Amino acid sequence: MTTNPGDGLSLAPLDPAPTQPAPAAASSHVARTCPRCHYTRQASDTAPAWQCPRCAVVYDKATPRPRARAGHDEDDDTQPVPLDPRRARASAGLPWAWIALGSAVLAGAALLGWKWNGERQRSAQQEQRAASDSRAADVSQARAVQDGRARIDALEHQWRMGEGAQALPAVRALADEGEPRAMVLLGSMLLGGSSYRNAIGQPLDPAEALQWLERAARAGDATAAVRLGGLYERGEHVPRQPSLAENWYLRAARQGDGAGLYSLGMLYARGADPVSQRPVPAWMLLTLAERASRAAPERDALLTEQHYPSSARAGLVRLKDKLHPSDIAEAERLADAWKPGQPLGF
Repeated sequence: MTTNPGDGLSLAPLDPAPTQPAPAAASSHVARTCPRCHYTRQASDTAPAWQCPRCAVVYDKATPRPRARAGHDEDDDTQPVPLDPRRARASAGLPWAWIALGSAVLAGAALLGWKWNGERQRSAQQEQRAASDSRAADVSQARAVQDGRARIDALEHQWRMGEGAQALPAVRALADEGEPRAMVLLGSMLLGGSSYRNAIGQPLDPAEALQWLERAARAGDATAAVRLGGLYERGEHVPRQPSLAENWYLRAARQGDGAGLYSLGMLYARGADPVSQRPVPAWMLLTLAERASRAAPERDALLTEQHYPSSARAGLVRLKDKLHPSDIAEAERLADAWKPGQPLGF
């Protein structure tokens, strides 16, 4: 483009803008290494001179940090911080402590279980031993009773064979020891009543005989109670007292003794002042006596024939005409319902 000189315009280049001299490196940009991240400050960094451009920590307040090992990035903040050796050792030993504690707990539990099981076994053994001792004692007692009864039976046989004088001292010794059967035998020997019964080598003594019979009856011997009841019912060696006879018969009958049931039944069937006739109870008692006789037909040699329960059938036959069929049915019902040891109900 052509310009006229008169235009006052010049094609000469304008003066370029004055070039500003490069600022001298400020004193704030002096190379400085951060004591924390070990970064060396560059001239191009714009952070204040007192602050590290990389980690922004104040130089004068930064705590030195060990340099990264070879092969590890110094700026990698994910690298683990080394643990205190004591803490490391404690951490390393912690699992073993738990294992030791668990083992101790298991050992304690096992010890307690073993102890409890041992105590249970000892308790079971003690119970078995006690039961065994009890059975042994029962067997021993039963054997002693059998031996004592066999000895008394032998002495009784000796008496019936006419050797009462030889048997009497042994019988008295057993009676003194509290053997009820020996008391009954001694009382029977002292009462006499026949040729062999009277041959005891000493005078008969009914008064002492009554004492031995009563002592045996109060000890629970049914035969002694029946013998006493018979003496009072017939008035032998004692005044006749039917009411007292009734009491002794009742003592034997409540035990289920056949002789006691029969004797009381016949007393009620006959009646004897002040004991009145009682046909229904009599039928009940004679029925029970007949059943007892069938169950144990052997006769007691120390009873007199007036008390043998085997005669109960004959007593029922004589009593039948005095009872209405409904009374007999009621008496049979009472007999069926009664058990030894229970009250007789009259």
